[in-house]
Amino acid sequence: MISAQDSFFMKKAIELAKQGKGRTGLFPLSGAVLVKDNEIIGEGFFSQGSSGHAEYNAIKAGKGNTEGAILYVVIEPCFLKGKNNSCADEIKKAGIKKVFVSMEDPNVSIKGKGIKEIFDNKIEVHFGLEAKLSQKLNEHFIKYYSSKTPFVNMVSCMTLDGKISTVIGDRDWIIWDESRNFLHELRSSYDTIISGVNTIIRDDPQLSSKAIGGRAPVKVIIDTYAKTPLNSKVFIKSKRDDLKPNVIIAVSAHATDERIKALTSAGAEVIVCSDEKYDDEKYSKVDIKKVLAYLGKKGFTSSIIESGGTLNASFIEEELVDKLTFFITPKIVGGREALSPIEGEGISLMSQAIDLKDTNYTKLGDDLMFEGYIK
Repeated sequence: MISAQDSFFMKKAIELAKQGKGRTGLFPLSGAVLVKDNEIIGEGFFSQGSSGHAEYNAIKAGKGNTEGAILYVVIEPCFLKGKNNSCADEIKKAGIKKVFVSMEDPNVSIKGKGIKEIFDNKIEVHFGLEAKLSQKLNEHFIKYYSSKTPFVNMVSCMTLDGKISTVIGDRDWIIWDESRNFLHELRSSYDTIISGVNTIIRDDPQLSSKAIGGRAPVKVIIDTYAKTPLNSKVFIKSKRDDLKPNVIIAVSAHATDERIKALTSAGAEVIVCSDEKYDDEKYSKVDIKKVLAYLGKKGFTSSIIESGGTLNASFIEEELVDKLTFFITPKIVGGREALSPIEGEGISLMSQAIDLKDTNYTKLGDDLMFEGYIK
């Protein structure tokens, strides 16, 4: 029988897993708690800088006092042997009597096999405890392994009347410090950050993360004609830019060889992703589906979009957005010509509006952060 105490320990494992955000590569986020006589004797989480998986680290922290203990782990233990024994073997070796697993590994080549291995070792297993929390924590990886394309979160900052700039295009300091700090934390938990060339030209953002201990996402610019200025701040490298190149620029077939060469010399990786639906130069554009497919092939599991209303609308219209995170600040700017976060063709009838599910609001200082998923 599952008790409130079991849920408490699993939630503790989920909190531990969060420490690995942005640092697990192609592996899902996992944490583990080892309990004996109702007391925690070991904890662990996985990151690429750690010596082993979450459960391995928790068992190691138990210092040999693990016989008869109970293990709570977010992701099913691995069954493949690497430089260490498999986690399933380590669990058996440690004499653990019971294992609570929150969710299966989202990698279809591994999914379910770790749980089977524990069963085969004749250890009592309970599956699915706090599964919804674990699945939300690992939403990037669930999407990536089901589609081989990144999980896409569209982020925008706007005033109470839905504007992302004033009538003259000023968009500095829309949100307050608490929201900006959270946004930098959010960036550091994503593999890539996507923006459009017009945003780069107009605002010259660095698209970096200032989160303490975080890493910088790879910058992806959608740039049909390869117009990105060579002195743009996106080319500035920092100690956080551990991936090279840290800028990918997606252009169409109408970008000149001269401009492609110049951007490459500036430090960017340039990829040609033309939309085959358009063969007239006037209507040519970058195929954003091909961009996401390319990012998936490179092993990027997640992308955050921070751009203007035109590119945002394209991602919405192509049904490529999984989640929206909007920061809403209590300011009113008005203006018929002031920009909004999603433009494009729009809809005619309110009954055609895109519905969101699993919505949530969080107060950050005077701002509200809205999160929701497209149905």
